[in-house]
Amino acid sequence: MIKPSTYIPTDCPPRSPLPRWLGHSLSVAMISLLMVGIPPTLACINFLQGQEYVELPADFCQGYADTLLGRQGTYEYGSVVCDRPEGSYLFLQRLVKYTAEKKAVWKIIQIKPLAKLQSNELAISQGCYQADQKHSAIFAIVREDPKRLTTTRAWAIDFSIGALIYLDPTTVSCQSEPPPNLTS
Repeated sequence: MIKPSTYIPTDCPPRSPLPRWLGHSLSVAMISLLMVGIPPTLACINFLQGQEYVELPADFCQGYADTLLGRQGTYEYGSVVCDRPEGSYLFLQRLVKYTAEKKAVWKIIQIKPLAKLQSNELAISQGCYQADQKHSAIFAIVREDPKRLTTTRAWAIDFSIGALIYLDPTTVSCQSEPPPNLTS
């Protein structure tokens, strides 16, 4: 579990105060990822895969949005959209437990790189559906047009295997409340 005193790298390569063996392991892992063509920033983010945490450091995500996605069996799932200088990322996570202080402990089970969200794009996890398909949850990136939302990217969330499954965005519709009239 990532403890408050544990350093989470906000840039690459990781710096102290990681234990020397962990820093060495991460360096070897990062070099291995680079050799197979994974960019350094993604290798840095992938450090979080499988980690448990209570709170991400304040400066790790310059933009941050989280939401509860649903329940499968005894597990509750959530998501985080983390905006960083190099791009945005979706963290699919599972609630593990609560601390003695009643704070949620989350485990990141999948990280999905997203292209940097544009100013007219939103990441939403409620109100989306795929015609003639039954999904317990869909996560989508939508473009906000004056009269409707246009789905540009979408994934079904398969809680049973803890994975995001790509969907053809042209088959996914998302609804939203009409924007309030702020001029009156």
